[in-house]
Amino acid sequence: MKKALTVTNIINQKVTLIDFKKTHPQLYQAFGNPQNKGIWFVWGGSGSGKSSLLLDIAKAFAENLKTIHNELEEDLDDLDFINRMRLKNMQDVKDNYLTASYNYDELCEYLDKRDSPKVVIINSATYFFKDLQQYFDFTNKYKRKKIIIISGMAKSNNPYSELETKIMYDANKKIFVAGYQALCKGRTIGPNGGIYIIWAEGYEKVRGAQEKNEK
Repeated sequence: MKKALTVTNIINQKVTLIDFKKTHPQLYQAFGNPQNKGIWFVWGGSGSGKSSLLLDIAKAFAENLKTIHNELEEDLDDLDFINRMRLKNMQDVKDNYLTASYNYDELCEYLDKRDSPKVVIINSATYFFKDLQQYFDFTNKYKRKKIIIISGMAKSNNPYSELETKIMYDANKKIFVAGYQALCKGRTIGPNGGIYIIWAEGYEKVRGAQEKNEK
């Protein structure tokens, strides 16, 4: 039987935080200094800025921690994917950042190796998990890692599928992306209320078009 923890046990636990405040102040303003474990879930419509946000987050973590980006939505030799890597200067974190297109069993085999990545990014949930039980099996097995899961699509302001909706409810941080703006709806958010502008020019264009339509 597992030991029941006292209040003293709880508050005296050592927690490792990643210092976004120092290295990535804009991400810090939205997401705070994240713990080096736990689950983030990101969703939004096509063309909303999810892919760019994914690389912003991946780069920030990869400056401190070995990170694998498991990409199942795009081919790794697709020109758009390559150009996005160049635009985000992912070469800056080349020693800690890896990409792959593993299925569930392949990624588990890779993560079971010694010194496997601490941060695991999965794009997307519907391509990777066959059902909710497999999601729980994965996240329980690797509960000491930081797991960031992306939704392939959205339905209005909600995840597209029932599976993704249930994953969203389970996640520590829930990040909705629309019009190049990310809104963190997690249990802990940054000082500015959880808002992160992914691409300022695109965000201003979308906002300007919305204001024009409202007049």
